[in-house]
Amino acid sequence: MSEAERRGFLTPVAPINNNKALFEWFEQSRVLLHSGALELGIVSAEIDAQLRKVSRGIMVAGLSARYRAHMVSREIAHAGEALTVASRYIITASNKFEAAYMPELAAAGYRPRPGTFEFKA
Repeated sequence: MSEAERRGFLTPVAPINNNKALFEWFEQSRVLLHSGALELGIVSAEIDAQLRKVSRGIMVAGLSARYRAHMVSREIAHAGEALTVASRYIITASNKFEAAYMPELAAAGYRPRPGTFEFKA
């Protein structure tokens, strides 16, 4: 078993013992969860299409092929949506950490990234 397999997919490689490591973990976790959500959405659509094609026209217990395929693919889509929600919570945690610990971060020389969003008249 490799080191990565023993750690788990969201466990950091290095210990989180400073703000840079924590911000890095937030970003890596967000990217990983976002990618997983996209993959699950794609897989859900592919499975739905394949199952509808395989069982075209066959009714089982009064359920059409389309309905049965959707029963299966919907659960995978829900898993993708759950990862999206988890990703949003990681972003929220990162923002709240930055807001709550700004005095300590500023004392350590941390500067928040300038946002690229602007309001213009």
